[in-house]
Amino acid sequence: MSYNIDSIESAVAEARAKGTERGIKFEQSFDLAVNFRKKELDVSKPENRLNQELILPNTLFPPAKVCAFGDGEFAEKALAAGVERVVSKDEIPKIAEEKKVRKTLAKGYDFFIAVTDAMPLVGRYLGQALGPRGKMPRPLPPQADLGPVVSQYQRTVRIRMRNTPTFHVKVGHVTMSDRDIADNIVAVLDFVRGKELFERIGSVVVKTTMGPAVQVSY
Repeated sequence: MSYNIDSIESAVAEARAKGTERGIKFEQSFDLAVNFRKKELDVSKPENRLNQELILPNTLFPPAKVCAFGDGEFAEKALAAGVERVVSKDEIPKIAEEKKVRKTLAKGYDFFIAVTDAMPLVGRYLGQALGPRGKMPRPLPPQADLGPVVSQYQRTVRIRMRNTPTFHVKVGHVTMSDRDIADNIVAVLDFVRGKELFERIGSVVVKTTMGPAVQVSY
């Protein structure tokens, strides 16, 4: 299925214009809301709730924050690849001792990676903090090339549906062009189509952080 990219781009441009009408000074993000018809998607059933990562074609700004678990060469490569923080294996049990510290770690990063031999520790001590948020680390061997992995995560979003038949996802930033944001929106629509939910969509809207919602025609 092909989309009317010009129409989607026009909606992004309109959202951008309306989002700056109030003289807002800080740089805003663009958020997309996909709303499904309630009668056609029963989200009381767990199997009907979406919870999956999606790689966007264009990197968001600021990029998603990635944290790594590991030591030695793996830690060095992770930092070189652009992760925000590295947690050593010795630190994992210490973080687990304080509920607030565990929660801060889980909420503070979008994605986690871990060297394979750190995974048992992560599961044992931090599984309860990371698991329910869908943030358990991706295990990687010590010799893995982390550059492409981290780069991929920096343009990855999580599409998650909870108790209502809708999901919200970040698709851009005011520093990005309207076309790049539109391309990211198309990727989200492709994702929904791949889940065979496209015909159940009731509406799609885009907005800046502080701006009004603008209907997306696709």
